[in-house]
Amino acid sequence: MTAPAPIVLLVEADIIVRHALAEYLRECGFTVFEAIDGEEARTALSSREIEIDVVLADMMTPGSGFGLRQWIMRENLTPEVILAGSLEKAVAQAGTLCNEEGPAVTKPYAHHLVLDHIRRAIARRNNGRKS
Repeated sequence: MTAPAPIVLLVEADIIVRHALAEYLRECGFTVFEAIDGEEARTALSSREIEIDVVLADMMTPGSGFGLRQWIMRENLTPEVILAGSLEKAVAQAGTLCNEEGPAVTKPYAHHLVLDHIRRAIARRNNGRKS
């Protein structure tokens, strides 16, 4: 019996970027749910019908970014969170929080780097379950 595909929630307002990255991740074997903003992401995460392994959220998407990460922590939800955005915007928005709050990916996306970040996040999550 094979393990189920890891589940990624992709939060990105730009439909072209979101669909392209989602398709790439599906081709790499992930199950991908898409959210247009932080509100849709919170709805998906609150349903708890599925266990999301990783949230990849654009920092500039409305309601996304650091606020979404903090909400996930307050709600005691378990997905790893990876924030995405341009380095300049991330620094302007959050100062040094990027380094303190967890992994971040810069945009424009290099798909192979996003894949690497997601795989490492899943490994961290799985290691945390064993503890």
